[in-house]
Amino acid sequence: MQLYDLYKGKDYHIVPTLERIEKAVKYLSLKPSYVSFQVGGTNGKGSTCAFLQSIIRHHGYKVGWFVSPHLFDERERWRVNGEKIEEGLLSQLVKELHSVFEKFELTYFEACTLLALKYFEQERVDMAVFEVGMGGRWDATKVCQPEVCIITNVQRDHVKWLGADPESRAIEKLGIYREGKPLVLGSMRYPLYTKALEICKHEDLCVAGVDFFASGKVEGYRTVLSFYEEEGFKIHEAELGLWGRHQIDNASLAIKGARFLIKLEEDKLKKALRDTKWEGRMEVVRDKPMLFLDGAHNPEGVLRVVKEVKKHIGSLTPVFTALKDKEWELSLKHLRWLSDKIYLIPLKHHRGEDISVIYIKAKEYGFREVGILQEVSQIFELQEDLLVIGSLYLVGEVKEFLESSKKL
Repeated sequence: MQLYDLYKGKDYHIVPTLERIEKAVKYLSLKPSYVSFQVGGTNGKGSTCAFLQSIIRHHGYKVGWFVSPHLFDERERWRVNGEKIEEGLLSQLVKELHSVFEKFELTYFEACTLLALKYFEQERVDMAVFEVGMGGRWDATKVCQPEVCIITNVQRDHVKWLGADPESRAIEKLGIYREGKPLVLGSMRYPLYTKALEICKHEDLCVAGVDFFASGKVEGYRTVLSFYEEEGFKIHEAELGLWGRHQIDNASLAIKGARFLIKLEEDKLKKALRDTKWEGRMEVVRDKPMLFLDGAHNPEGVLRVVKEVKKHIGSLTPVFTALKDKEWELSLKHLRWLSDKIYLIPLKHHRGEDISVIYIKAKEYGFREVGILQEVSQIFELQEDLLVIGSLYLVGEVKEFLESSKKL
């Protein structure tokens, strides 16, 4: 993980601004020859990106895909046609851009974004999908100059940077809007739609439930988009490669976004939706007993998963951990609704919450049985149906263990 290693111990003073990345882009004369999509929101933006890049790729276009964070392999951040960047090429690009990173004192995420611009240009992609890192107004991915922007929703996360009240967070996320370019909103709920009406030109807005409509169902481990309809286009009974009711909404946003730039064909679209994969989002890594991995790490995301599992699967025993700066207490409370038993496991990450602190809260919230695991390998020794949740870093540790196990 060459770029990640380069930034270890280098905590540049992070000031929310686009000045650094914009200067670096200008210095390199990087102006994308491809068209870009930019996807923001609190929850669901990664899955929406996964659907979107799959739709583009299945229609014959070469597509770049920039995501964050990575789970265990830094190369996950930069993909072309779904394939991670080659190790040697990543190393080469880091060497080429190293002096630029230092000259403009780019943060790690800004460096990742700059590398994505260079990589996609070098690979001559037709289109690229950029996932917003945090917020939107000053997110580095704005330099991709998107032709279409999508915002999934506004919920509670990153309150230190984006504001404690929902209106402030909505304004920050709406910062990706470019006047004269389409902005697709995943909801007409307050405050996202209300603030969009204040900030954006009304003719640029395209809103779920107003301009396009979708519905679907979850049947056990199968998720189906029953219908998607808008003026001039509709599709029925499309199976999704990602599980959960919320994925119906994410898929519909991807369809709408793609429709602005691509003429969709029903057979190719259905295959794209069915073939979509996205690691660590209700991902099944073991069948008997079941082992799900989900990267939900804020209360709204955890609650959404809990409701889906309760309704369509039944009970799963959570394996939980959290970062210190997340509102993990409420997430833990939501998980009590799923099960009265829970396993806790420490994170290797330096921001990981003390397990003894989580243990006390778990008992306070009424978990009958609280097990403590020391290593990820112990998860695979448990002979019960499990849901690993609470942090993408934990999902990454599990994925890394699985990858290393294959090599033995």
